[in-house]
Amino acid sequence: MSEKVDISLLKEPDWATTYCLLPDIRTLASSLGEFGQMAPVIAQQGTGIIIDGIQRVRLISGNRHLNERFGNAVEVKWVECNDLQAMILHVQMNRARGNVMARKLSKIVKLLEFSAGFKLADYERLFAMTFDELELMLDGSVLKHRKVSSHSYSRAWVPVEAPAGVVESAEIDIERPPNADR
Repeated sequence: MSEKVDISLLKEPDWATTYCLLPDIRTLASSLGEFGQMAPVIAQQGTGIIIDGIQRVRLISGNRHLNERFGNAVEVKWVECNDLQAMILHVQMNRARGNVMARKLSKIVKLLEFSAGFKLADYERLFAMTFDELELMLDGSVLKHRKVSSHSYSRAWVPVEAPAGVVESAEIDIERPPNADR
């Protein structure tokens, strides 16, 4: 069971292990704006420490349009746990989410394109995807046939197969998390 809670009662932990790239933040903001809060923020009972949902809380509190829509309040599910259990739950919930796989994303983008109901602006808004990225997803052969080093990618979409020199090159500015272990 969740309840509506004023954002000022929630606190970000200093031990959070997650980091979201700017395109992912934009995608989340688009989702919140269009569909609302689909899942409650998970917080530690008694302390208000956010276990899961830090980015949603940041977006809603820091974006005027989202703040107006949500009235500076979010749905929260309280969990009775100690600090260590909160940390463990944070890691478990975030590790369980996984990553977007380019091949499967390509299939989804092709289906959307086939429906003829989406324009470039929709892909930009929904997925923070540029025209070049959309073209690569529609082509579908990026992982097999394209020369990865000759293309510019959003920092959120650089294929894992990209050669090390490409990722560190001046051509592609990769947004990195603040900690060196990722």
